[in-house]
Amino acid sequence: MQFDFFPNSMRSAQHADTSGTRVAILTRTRNRPVTLARALVSVLSQSHTDWHLYLVNDGGDPAIVEQLVQNHESAFQGRVTLLHHPQSLGMEAASNAALAIAEGDFIVVHDDDDSWHLDFLTTTVSFLRRPENAAYAAVATNCTVIHERIESGVITEEQRSDNPFWQSQIDSARLLSRNSIPPITLLVRKSAVDAIGPFNAALPVLGDWDFNLRVLMIGDIATIDQPLAYYHWRRSSGQGAYGNSVMAGSDQHALYDVLYRNSLVRQLLAKEPSYLGLMQVLMRHTEDQVAQLSRQIDRNAQLAGERYLEVRTILRGIEQTLQQTQGNTQAVRQSWARLLPVRRMVARLRGRI
Repeated sequence: MQFDFFPNSMRSAQHADTSGTRVAILTRTRNRPVTLARALVSVLSQSHTDWHLYLVNDGGDPAIVEQLVQNHESAFQGRVTLLHHPQSLGMEAASNAALAIAEGDFIVVHDDDDSWHLDFLTTTVSFLRRPENAAYAAVATNCTVIHERIESGVITEEQRSDNPFWQSQIDSARLLSRNSIPPITLLVRKSAVDAIGPFNAALPVLGDWDFNLRVLMIGDIATIDQPLAYYHWRRSSGQGAYGNSVMAGSDQHALYDVLYRNSLVRQLLAKEPSYLGLMQVLMRHTEDQVAQLSRQIDRNAQLAGERYLEVRTILRGIEQTLQQTQGNTQAVRQSWARLLPVRRMVARLRGRI
């Protein structure tokens, strides 16, 4: 029997034309002019200039968005397409509206509240264009997390931190466990997106996780350990429309995290019910391993407690010995002081005084 040791290689990209450099940037927004203004500057500041922005106003005030675009009309040089939804259709539906008309060699989602280092596109496009990287479906960079607040239309940065989700290798098991790739960090080949289809509009949240998993199903995702993106976080309270979905919608994320996982298992078992037995065996083995580890931890804790008592007893014995020694020393000193007259007499006899 012959095995294919690289089942995740994206064969459709192995011989794809790597000469293209056009990036389709998808941005969805809704009533967030302060951060959208920053996002537009982020795009316009890129050192890589072969891009087109597809900006979807998903149910927000069209006049505000159009004014922001017009403010940079000369800089855009026709590289922007603006779509308006009279009513909000949701983040993933907004992404799909842009994706339906997007043209280019690469796709990237630039959320309206995030931003890029000026060399993000230059670095990621150059990486995927190299022939030795043709099997990669996408590439993700590291990022800096910026904690901020918005008050009266003013953005105030509170602190910066390293990316807590960073993985030097995009491992399928870890990605199945949780999404570790913020959209602002990920550049995907357009051929890969064409193969996996649009974003999952049935998901009000976690659509990026579903998208990333489907990308990984047809090709590996490379990484660049450089913080070339800025992932902006804000507290949920008092931020209104500017609240992060991850933080402001944590309850919804928790709910759909469960529903999404259940859906994946349900689809798998519908195609192959016998996998249920394998899943039970693996889960039982995992539970047994966890139980064994827990027992070992308890045993180690018990031994550590017993050793602690032994050490404490030894220390008490040493303390008592020191106290006795100190008492004996004090008695010697007192006796020596009482003998002072005798010592002087002896000294005189010896002619020392």
